[in-house]
Amino acid sequence: MGEREFFMSDREKELKKDLSAKLSALGGEQQERLARRRAQALDLPYINLTMFPIDPDVLEILPRSQAERAQAVLFYKQGKDVRVGAVNPVLSEVAETTALIKERLNVEPEIYVISHRGLRVALSRYRREQEVAGRPQGELEVAEEELGSFTKAIEDMKQLGQHISTLAPTEILSNVVAGAVKLGASDVHIEPREKEARLRYRIDGVLQDITTMPRTGWQMMLSRVKVLSGLKLNVHEVPQDGSFVLRVGKNTYDIRVSVLPGGDGENIVMRVLNRAAEAVGMEELGMKKRDFDTVMRELKRSNGMILITGPTGSGKTTSLASFLKGINNPDLKVITLEDPIEYHLTGIEQTEVDDAAGYTFAKGLRAILRQDPDVIMVGEIRDTETAETAMHAALTGHLVFSTLHTNDAPGAVPRLVDMGIKPFIIAPAINLIMAQRLVRVVCEHCGQEYVPDRALRDKIADAMAGVRWEVFDPAVWRDKQIKFKRAKGCAECNGTGYKGRVGIFEVMPIDGEVEELVLKSADGNRLREAALRAGMTTITQDGYLKVIEQITTVEEIERVTEE
Repeated sequence: MGEREFFMSDREKELKKDLSAKLSALGGEQQERLARRRAQALDLPYINLTMFPIDPDVLEILPRSQAERAQAVLFYKQGKDVRVGAVNPVLSEVAETTALIKERLNVEPEIYVISHRGLRVALSRYRREQEVAGRPQGELEVAEEELGSFTKAIEDMKQLGQHISTLAPTEILSNVVAGAVKLGASDVHIEPREKEARLRYRIDGVLQDITTMPRTGWQMMLSRVKVLSGLKLNVHEVPQDGSFVLRVGKNTYDIRVSVLPGGDGENIVMRVLNRAAEAVGMEELGMKKRDFDTVMRELKRSNGMILITGPTGSGKTTSLASFLKGINNPDLKVITLEDPIEYHLTGIEQTEVDDAAGYTFAKGLRAILRQDPDVIMVGEIRDTETAETAMHAALTGHLVFSTLHTNDAPGAVPRLVDMGIKPFIIAPAINLIMAQRLVRVVCEHCGQEYVPDRALRDKIADAMAGVRWEVFDPAVWRDKQIKFKRAKGCAECNGTGYKGRVGIFEVMPIDGEVEELVLKSADGNRLREAALRAGMTTITQDGYLKVIEQITTVEEIERVTEE
């Protein structure tokens, strides 16, 4: 908002709001006469765009959504002569638009006054933009017929990269996000360099190079992403976050956008969240029977906390959603507090934090407790206030689920102590701490069997030392015919050798010796030793068990578990 607009009275703001509707309702000649008068009052040139031959290639340098928002169009470009027509040139959105054009074309555009009729005519000459007049700002659509032809043309990541590199700048964003959906990517990364920009998708947790594009394509995409996400076009020195809605065929996705300044320009990361995504069942998480039975026992309790730990992208939210799905029934009131809501669960009240509006995890949790819930899910414990409130809720008759960023299960206890939570609160409040990672599943179509050599067998045997015999029988290593699988790559897995992911876990109940050590403020190492004596398997050990079962590969376990 500009300084002049800030000091406007409410009446002036209302008049400004009504101006567009009143002008649009006038007849054509009246609109042009008023446009001429506005031009004279502002000492700016006037042009009648209904009579002007606009080149669509010039017009589409400015995204249509931005043109509609600013009520301004780029109608002429010849060398350094660049002209923009605006219905009301004093709007702050027009200043944003001219700043964007100046950045893109390295020239200051000349402003002309146009009528509403001229604006409508100019907008009707957009060809390639997927957004149409009347669609709400912040929504991008890929039509059903376009998706069909796109899917038929794209078979793997290599072809996708070749396809994107041939597109006109105004078509790139639609194809980039449609490609992400088609390949099952969770995130899209666009990273500018000195002479080009790199496009990468995160598929099954691993970034894959897709293609490079000219910087002009990146600039067009950056501007369009900013407009769709409600970000400021003329701000480049600070990070910005936003979101928009993507409709691909009959499916709807929420796209969470992060723009971060870099040495060669602003980096774009888009998180793809499918609104139709369903929480998986408990049995699909990948837990071995002993861990599964332990978790199921704790889920039947009516109070206490279950805490899941692990780094970003380790599947914590998926596990929490699975737990909620498993326990949900009409007799329970279940409320969640998430950032963002990734799985929509029927019969559960789901709320989303909004830091900008002051609705934080701490404030949201206090509000939830006033709603008399039986089960509470707090997406993440980020601060002392949230941790204290969650612990006390667990001690006062609520079953609480949450997550914490630590590398392993025993490490959660000293982390909470560092946050200021007393050990005599932690021990009775927490029922179970579970750490997890996600590993890729070897492709069932191209995975190759092989017999591991002695060095690899010895390495795994050392890692499995101390594991109870009912979970891992050392006698299996006397069988020289034991076989593992390695990734190869085929069309079914887009050449990666993997398709899908599964969890590897360490599950640590807070009872017996472990609980006593928590009360004594023992460090993570002593807690780990006690948990191992009680039968816990580490994340690495659980990973190797899945290698033995030919679910994943040795290379994948080493990639995920290396410190």
